[in-house]
Amino acid sequence: MMATVTGVGRRVARWVAGLAAVACCVAGAALPAQADDGPVPVPSTPPTAAPTTPLFPGRTIHLSARFEFGEDIVPGQQGITPTAYLKLEFSQWGNGWSLTEQECQDLVSTFWSGTGPDYQVEAAVKYDDCQIEAYYMGEARHAFYSLDESGHMQVRPPMAYLNQIATSFDNVLFERLDFDAKGLNNAHCNANPSKEDLNKLVVVSHASSCVWDVHDGATIPTTDEPLMEGDAEDYFTGKLAGTVGPFTELNPPINPFTITPAPTTDPATGASAAASGDQSETGKSSSTGLLIGIGAAIAALLLVGAGALVVALRRKK
Repeated sequence: MMATVTGVGRRVARWVAGLAAVACCVAGAALPAQADDGPVPVPSTPPTAAPTTPLFPGRTIHLSARFEFGEDIVPGQQGITPTAYLKLEFSQWGNGWSLTEQECQDLVSTFWSGTGPDYQVEAAVKYDDCQIEAYYMGEARHAFYSLDESGHMQVRPPMAYLNQIATSFDNVLFERLDFDAKGLNNAHCNANPSKEDLNKLVVVSHASSCVWDVHDGATIPTTDEPLMEGDAEDYFTGKLAGTVGPFTELNPPINPFTITPAPTTDPATGASAAASGDQSETGKSSSTGLLIGIGAAIAALLLVGAGALVVALRRKK
């Protein structure tokens, strides 16, 4: 009796194990490959050539951006630091569902490499997305804000460049922009955001936020026109060390789409051109010599003919 039960138990165990193996195979086939989460090195040397587009052909890439203007914890800095913070998230939906570390590395090397004063950048694969986080401090923040003598302040993220990045992909959905700023009052947002939360008093300063979400009917801004305007508060010019001045160029990163490749000469082409030039000069010299020789011969014949004519005339006399 015990032997019978044991045999049945073994058959049931083998049957259950077979089902488990099949389930694992099915799950393995159905679930997307996952990328390993981890930091991605940011090259200090910027690119030297424009990217070859389209990137990631045949795949759909989703892009979202977050811009925060105020203060934050910055890598390598002590405590809370006045900063302009920009975060980009690239993700892939559908087959695969993830971007690999190498693909994230390629994106970082193409679009956000390089170093500069008052600037820190980190990149990583997190939750199968490629994330780039850039921090700008001190005067480098003037790439994002202008402040005039009257206290009127304008703030902008680098939307023209972000849209160039987006359009470099074969198929992309730039679906969301979050914009948060503090240190200005009487703020308003331009470019028709889908959501606004303005002029909230947070302890000693006002904070405002606007969101552009294409799923709520918004259009992502495409130019570098200011997206938020208001009156600079004492908190901004004091605690946040804001200064009067106009917008400046964003650098880093260097926009790879503005790189003009240096002209190059094919050595073989150069040699052929030189040889052709030498042959041409040789041909010219030969032609010139031939013409000179023919001219000399004609002159000699004319002289001989003239002499014979003179002799003949004398004889007739």
